[in-house]
Amino acid sequence: MMDLAPLDRDNLSDLVCLPGGLELAGKVLGGSLERVEAWHRARLDEGMRGFVATRDGRPRGFVEIMPAETAPFPIIAPGSCILLCFHWAGTEPEAEEHLAQERRMLEVAITQAQREFAGMATLGWNHPTHYPIHLLSTLGFREVARDEPIALAWLPFRSGAPVPGLAPTRFRPRDLSSDGLLAIDAAWSARCPYSVSFAERLRCAVESQPERARISLRQYSIDTRDDAFRLATSPWDWGWISLNGVSLNPFALPGDALEREIARRVPGRTRPA
Repeated sequence: MMDLAPLDRDNLSDLVCLPGGLELAGKVLGGSLERVEAWHRARLDEGMRGFVATRDGRPRGFVEIMPAETAPFPIIAPGSCILLCFHWAGTEPEAEEHLAQERRMLEVAITQAQREFAGMATLGWNHPTHYPIHLLSTLGFREVARDEPIALAWLPFRSGAPVPGLAPTRFRPRDLSSDGLLAIDAAWSARCPYSVSFAERLRCAVESQPERARISLRQYSIDTRDDAFRLATSPWDWGWISLNGVSLNPFALPGDALEREIARRVPGRTRPA
């Protein structure tokens, strides 16, 4: 049986995606993972709420929502809330129980949010288990905008509630190929241990390059609402990487594939001055 407790500063360390949580058990991640808890504590001060789900006395899942006016998502949704994150740990992602438990948690979150907000918005993905659009649709969300592979999903609670929208793209990645250089622009967020780990992995991958002198790396943190709007890209995500203006999926380059991809994209030679 699932038990729910309101998310607060006292039980924040029970989140399964924080160091010591079930989601990270047996995994080796790089970077300063203590920043993940600090990120969550800062968001609590800005109005984040939700709950921690336990079963048999062990933390297994959570849901986080936040007023749109302070949520670190590039979504414009006056009077509504943003579904930030939800996860059930300890099962294989493709297992029926995984999505079933996440659905149960979201149903409770929606019921609670209806008392305070005009609606709930979130980003859904064409992915079977990571913010899956099909799960959101079964809960009544509908797509109001799409920027492949994501969709802005919307669940109104009140008649006449303003339909949310995505913030316009503001960040333009660099392209230094005409100078014989490789520009790497990448973003990450302390909200997620995997994002923190990728940022460190990218830094190490660049430092290991024989052509390091011809690589310009800039990493940006997306931790606040201002960050999310300032660094809005197409499509938007918490973590992204661009090599001379070409976007890549940062989590589709396992092992040393990231190092090889960077080496492959360094321009062959510097053009004469």
